[in-house]
Amino acid sequence: MIRVPKRLATASLESNAAALMVSSVATGALGLVYWAVAERFFDTSEVGRASAVISTATMLASVSCLSLGGAYQRFLPLAGRSSTRLIVGGLTLTSTVALLLGTLFLAVNPSNSRLFTSTTELVLFPLIVVAFAVYALSDPILTGLRLAKAVAVKNIALSVLKIVPIVVLAGTGSALALTGSWAVLAFVVTAAAVVHMLRTGVRGRENTEPQLPPTRELWAFQGVYFTMTLVVTVTPLVLPLIVVAQLGTEQNAYFNLAWTMCSAVGLLRSSVGSAFIVEASAPDADRAALLRRLVKMLGAVAVVSAAGLAIGGPLVLYVVSPDYFHAAAGLVVVMAVESLVGTVVILYFLLAQILRRLRLMLAIQVVIVATTLTVALLLVPRVGLIGVGLGALTAQMVALMVLAYPLRRAIADLTAPRTDAGTPEADTREPAVTG
Repeated sequence: MIRVPKRLATASLESNAAALMVSSVATGALGLVYWAVAERFFDTSEVGRASAVISTATMLASVSCLSLGGAYQRFLPLAGRSSTRLIVGGLTLTSTVALLLGTLFLAVNPSNSRLFTSTTELVLFPLIVVAFAVYALSDPILTGLRLAKAVAVKNIALSVLKIVPIVVLAGTGSALALTGSWAVLAFVVTAAAVVHMLRTGVRGRENTEPQLPPTRELWAFQGVYFTMTLVVTVTPLVLPLIVVAQLGTEQNAYFNLAWTMCSAVGLLRSSVGSAFIVEASAPDADRAALLRRLVKMLGAVAVVSAAGLAIGGPLVLYVVSPDYFHAAAGLVVVMAVESLVGTVVILYFLLAQILRRLRLMLAIQVVIVATTLTVALLLVPRVGLIGVGLGALTAQMVALMVLAYPLRRAIADLTAPRTDAGTPEADTREPAVTG
């Protein structure tokens, strides 16, 4: 087995992490530009309907990926000549599940008459879910193949290209022009990424023996993370539907732009957290030093992000339209506070993954989702969009109170002298050891 020099491996890790962060920041900023431009060329109610369809399709696509992304990032570097088979098989499986989920959503969703106004939109919706699913899954595949720079190129390219049809198709005045063009471009960009990964990322692996762990260990890994995916995706899937059902599609347009800004905070924290997990999982990792660096990085991201949301968020909303400011400025300010509290909760989640205490992490995530949706459902009809922010903040406060002691214990355990081998294989064999 060829070993990569530690210095080169660290440089590669830093380069890939930087590429992923650039991708997150750029796509987040361009996402704001997209919806701002859409508001200028389309009726607000159509923008709200399109955003609800896209957010719903995105969440269904996320579930359709079956948490394969985590497995690709963990095991694709060990796949050898099985890489092509695993990539093609995963994309095929994801596409099939996405088609089924998209169709099932149409069959059981009572709000179809408000989300879709024509038969064409109904028929195309499952295909939009498929396009978004393969687009999303290509990111962790590229990352697993050490092509993180291609992730940035792919995501930024789509973010720029999808703005063009807004102007070209503005005369149609239909939400389908927004959702359909987005899906078509996502499929085209993904196709180019797949060609790149099969030609470049898989090259040289044909003669390499796979070093994958036993199948049972792979399934154990998948089971835990798939359950987490189902829980995490409930909130962004249901919140737009609550807003549409109780306030209408116009209010959802305001909500969508504000929520896009708030979601960018989570993407930045995710980039920092992923880098920590990779380094802290190494057998010879100095976990105490890594934890100190993690706290500093997360703290800096949290403070800067909260300030950006509280000050810059309302300003962005006002630039788009005073109506956006009046409807969603309060939501953005509350979410700025939520991001500070949520950073502490995220800290525990990261430590729990290293210490393999996933049961409590999963239970807390269920509490967060249930509390957020319950409070939002109760408050949105009374106080408007700020009710969503109050629901999210309440959920994080509850989680923080529950995790106060487990977090102290996790910090102590992480910084204590290590007695286990600390290998990735050990983590996979016991995906949820303690609560």
